[in-house]
Amino acid sequence: MAAKKKCPDCPPPAPVWMTTFSDLNTLLMTFFVLLVIMANFDPVKYALTVESLQNAFGIMESFPTVPITPVVNIPKKTGDERVKKQSLKDAEKIKEIVESKNLEDAVKVEVTEKGIAIMLRDPVGFASGSADLRDQGKNILGDISEVIKGNPDLKVRVEGHTDDVPISSSRYHSNWELSSARSLSVVQLLSGQTGIHPQNMSAVGYGEFRPIVPNTSPENRSKNRRIQIFVDYIN
Repeated sequence: MAAKKKCPDCPPPAPVWMTTFSDLNTLLMTFFVLLVIMANFDPVKYALTVESLQNAFGIMESFPTVPITPVVNIPKKTGDERVKKQSLKDAEKIKEIVESKNLEDAVKVEVTEKGIAIMLRDPVGFASGSADLRDQGKNILGDISEVIKGNPDLKVRVEGHTDDVPISSSRYHSNWELSSARSLSVVQLLSGQTGIHPQNMSAVGYGEFRPIVPNTSPENRSKNRRIQIFVDYIN
């Protein structure tokens, strides 16, 4: 009688750490799958990446053709770094001029997203009820023109503002008219001294309707009587 064959011994079980390691890998895979699902892909870049990988591995969805990778113009970040640096340099030069003339209280210079903002107010600006610049105002604008001239593509916008005291003049019937005339006076001066293209310059009058502080005192009214010049280096 033939002897019964003995069943082979069962292989030894996997180490205990293997179970924990497998669970960890599963959790990690699930985590990264969720990240991919929630990611916000750029469809164009994604399509180009897939196509590039397909070409590299020889994966073809249809009959072989000559692979053509489309040229995609990726928008640049807002602003030209070189132009921004130039606007910063010019703003610093204008600040130095203002400080040298001790006009820090009357002329304010700030850097904006697009260029420079310059504010002129008493006693540099205009005489009461007049759109004729004082000599001090003409001089400082002449100095500013020296800094920004030579770049005809700059865009200049001048805004005129007044306080809320009604004007009594045969020449100007409202603060709107007065503020518009003042801003136009500044534009004409800058246009003649900077060489900036006239089509890039504009003048606006807001009258008393955009105060920076309430018109509740002579000091506040003095602050609201101002000319604001925006020099944009970036379109």
